[in-house]
Amino acid sequence: MNGTETVEDLRSPAAVAAKETRRRSRELRLAADTRTDTKNRLRARPAFDAGTPAPSEQNEQFRQLQTMSVDEAIEWISACSATDEPGKWDRRRREASAHILNWLSRFPSDTWDGRWLASGLDQAPREGLKELSERLSRPEYYLLTGVSDVVRARLVRPSYEWLFVSKWNSIRGNIAFLDFAEPEEAVRMRELQLYQRSHELLRRNAENAIARILVRTGKRLGQLTGEDVLAYSHIARKPERHAKEHLAWELLVALGPLAGEPPTLRAAWHANVSNRRYTVETLVRRYGIPESGVRDLLIDYLEELKPNIDYGSLEGLAYRLVRLFWAEILDLNPAQKDLRLTPELTAKWHERMQVTLEGSPRREIASTYFAVRALYRDIAEWSHDQPERWAMWVAPIPFPRAESRAQSKQRRQVEARMQHRTRSLTPLLPAFMRSAVALRERGTRLFEQTQAAAHGQTYMVDGVTYCRHDPPIRTGMPPRARIWADVIASEEGAVLLAPIGKRADVTAMEQDGFWGWAVASTLKETGVRAEELLELTQLSLRHYVAPNTNTIVPLLHIAPSKNDQERLIPMSPELVKILVEVQRRARGTDKCVPLSVRYDPYEKTFSEPLPHLFARVFGPTQNVLSYAYIRGLLNRVAEYANLQDGGLPVRFTPHDFRRLFATELVGSGLPLHIAATLLGHLNLETTRGYTAVFPEQVVQAHHAFIERRRNKRPDYEMRAATAAEWKEFEEHFLLRRVALGNCHRPYATPCVHEHACIKCRFLQIDPDQAGRIEDMTENAEQRLDEARKHQWLGEVSALEESLVHLRHRRDEAQQLAPAHSRMPR
Repeated sequence: MNGTETVEDLRSPAAVAAKETRRRSRELRLAADTRTDTKNRLRARPAFDAGTPAPSEQNEQFRQLQTMSVDEAIEWISACSATDEPGKWDRRRREASAHILNWLSRFPSDTWDGRWLASGLDQAPREGLKELSERLSRPEYYLLTGVSDVVRARLVRPSYEWLFVSKWNSIRGNIAFLDFAEPEEAVRMRELQLYQRSHELLRRNAENAIARILVRTGKRLGQLTGEDVLAYSHIARKPERHAKEHLAWELLVALGPLAGEPPTLRAAWHANVSNRRYTVETLVRRYGIPESGVRDLLIDYLEELKPNIDYGSLEGLAYRLVRLFWAEILDLNPAQKDLRLTPELTAKWHERMQVTLEGSPRREIASTYFAVRALYRDIAEWSHDQPERWAMWVAPIPFPRAESRAQSKQRRQVEARMQHRTRSLTPLLPAFMRSAVALRERGTRLFEQTQAAAHGQTYMVDGVTYCRHDPPIRTGMPPRARIWADVIASEEGAVLLAPIGKRADVTAMEQDGFWGWAVASTLKETGVRAEELLELTQLSLRHYVAPNTNTIVPLLHIAPSKNDQERLIPMSPELVKILVEVQRRARGTDKCVPLSVRYDPYEKTFSEPLPHLFARVFGPTQNVLSYAYIRGLLNRVAEYANLQDGGLPVRFTPHDFRRLFATELVGSGLPLHIAATLLGHLNLETTRGYTAVFPEQVVQAHHAFIERRRNKRPDYEMRAATAAEWKEFEEHFLLRRVALGNCHRPYATPCVHEHACIKCRFLQIDPDQAGRIEDMTENAEQRLDEARKHQWLGEVSALEESLVHLRHRRDEAQQLAPAHSRMPR
């Protein structure tokens, strides 16, 4: 080929035209938004689907809309907008829609959805319309009106990111779309009781979510599925954004489209992700051991035990037998084909079991030994009944019985540590409960004063200065669902509930204070497990009419939990008051306690909708308190009380209250078998291990020994008192009478306070001397003013201390006054 020859283009004209169209579309395509702002900070993304095709849609009407021409699409938009209120549809909006459709038609695709993606507008929700405004020489607001009508007419399906970020919400957004697309269903939804009792902010979030799903999927509301909502929830979730689809899910369940789905979105999440119930085969296979006869044996063995144990125990047993036992055996000897282990292999496995992969001592050694021994014993026993299934796997237990007996020492050590902890916590329990009450009362005071304050108004609660944060809400925005206040300053010694300079959620503080008191008080009065506490419902409050006295005895019904055995606990008057308060809080403004679904993290199951008592409104729904939340509440109370033992901070766990309750029952003389019944124990040894009472028999024997030693004293110690000794003894009691009451110092001890009786702990106040105390207090206050005036600092310090004791004595006299007045004269 030389330079004078002409090369003929052998490509088809259609291919040349397609190439040219693609070139022009690249020039016309809008630039995607930058991921950084003007300060070069990475922008948070509310969703992650910009520029991706919408889900495939089988809706026949939607497919017809996608193939319309420009003129047909304009007429369709006009017909859709004809249902608007009079005066809303005009020539200018028709022209705006025509401009957008004509511009989109220049991009290569057979559908309007494809043209929308090819235009790049979906990936430019912030700056796309601004750039298009410059290209078409049209105002940005004018083009936004056209895009809004195109979206509302269901010609395009923007991404969730575009729906979140663009200005579509500011002109004809989500709620307007819902009213237009589903007017009848929108009315039905807003008439639901669930919708009406929800906060306005939650309603708006739910309607926005439903509208976005309808826009993105192109479906009608009755065609939505649970997968559509779960996909939206997954795509639109990010760390800075809380999931706001809970009420939307429940409304769709009530309306009918999701009638066959779990009742709550949280339940659907758990059913859709990994933390659900696995089959036995999956429990074994997930540890990655290769296929072998032993693996099939472990599956059969666990399947045999499955009907008789709960799921949590089954999962734990699979972990010990598969992960800790057989996987380690194969790692030591990959050629092992059966359960017959050599002594050398057993010794190596035993050594490896002592520490974890991180090098720390392993805690579940004893339980693993017992699980392995049970495996060998069960196979040997079952082989007599089904030899064809189990006999071939019978083998000697790899470690002797002494190895298991050696673990008894560890169990005794664990029991000793538990009892030591119980004895350490017993004297701290009153202070803990007082702090729970104080924290509740403080939260209530803070909530009431913050609610009464105006925006920017400062006020003081318990020595801490707050400033109400409640700025005016922009027009069209829903009211705030929570009360906020800024922490400004604090007096010396005041306990802070939030750091100074931070904004505090007063609503959460009040709720945490109440639930901390309610949880701690109920656990203290009942000794129930944490799981049983969270399972309490309004139906758990029962009563019994005693046949002998014909009196009503309130009872607390504990549903079957750990050992599948229900029980009834007689309720004290204090417990009745506590549960009435809990019931009133759970009920809120409703006439009865709302239904809620509880998720059991151990059993991986959801309960039926029940009126749970320990439940609160979290987001749009009534949710049962979680284990993490109640542990946090107890830790917060302990921190507020500043409890310490030997200089170390002390924390209470829910199970500590169970041991304290058992110790109090047995220590007060209740028979052990009755205490076991109240605690729900099937074995008395379990209850005995829970109690940490002091050894009464040892104490009594020691007292008897002291008494015998006294009886054996020399004769000269038993002589009669002389006249001088008896006179001294009588004068001691005569000298006990003082101006303010009586002195109770022991016999033959000197007055160590030099007759400064007001400071002495042996002084017993006479209520009739209350006036004298008032005179002394007034005199001391006058002397304190004089000392401060003359800067007599030593006198100031001494008088301030005296005033503290005087006021304490005054309080004692006031407390004793009613009882003193009732005494016979």
